[in-house]
Amino acid sequence: MIDHLVRDLQVLKKADLLIGKIWLDTLLRRAGLIAFSGLIAVFGLGMVNIAGFYALQVSIGQAWAAAAVALIDIVIAAIVLLLASKSRPGPELELAFEVRKMAVDSIEADARDLKLTIEAVGQELKNVRANITELAHNPLDVAARKLLVPAVLSMLKGMRSRKEQA
Repeated sequence: MIDHLVRDLQVLKKADLLIGKIWLDTLLRRAGLIAFSGLIAVFGLGMVNIAGFYALQVSIGQAWAAAAVALIDIVIAAIVLLLASKSRPGPELELAFEVRKMAVDSIEADARDLKLTIEAVGQELKNVRANITELAHNPLDVAARKLLVPAVLSMLKGMRSRKEQA
């Protein structure tokens, strides 16, 4: 019984560690995508900004060219951030939660069984104590009830069976 409880606690620990690892992997993946989007924004778009600015400067003027390039940068950064925010853990997280729930249920059942066993042992100890107390206070009464009465009943049954056989 205790072995089952220990085993279930170990399964619960492993399930909790697996859940934590899955969430940590998800958070690291999100952080990586966000960092990557920042890297793109700083280096890659820097060159595109310069090229776009020079291309638009001729047709719409310097101020409007700068505004158009900045607006395109904001749209690209928003798309990358949207992709990063939609990153979710896979189906293995659900499996880990199911294993964890089964382990918790099993631990609860083992704890109930252990409680019932302890209560039964406690009741048995109370009965033994009561019998010993009764034996110490009234040894002849106890001996008569526990030994004499069954012996007399056994003798009466034997006599009846002899009469029936004869």
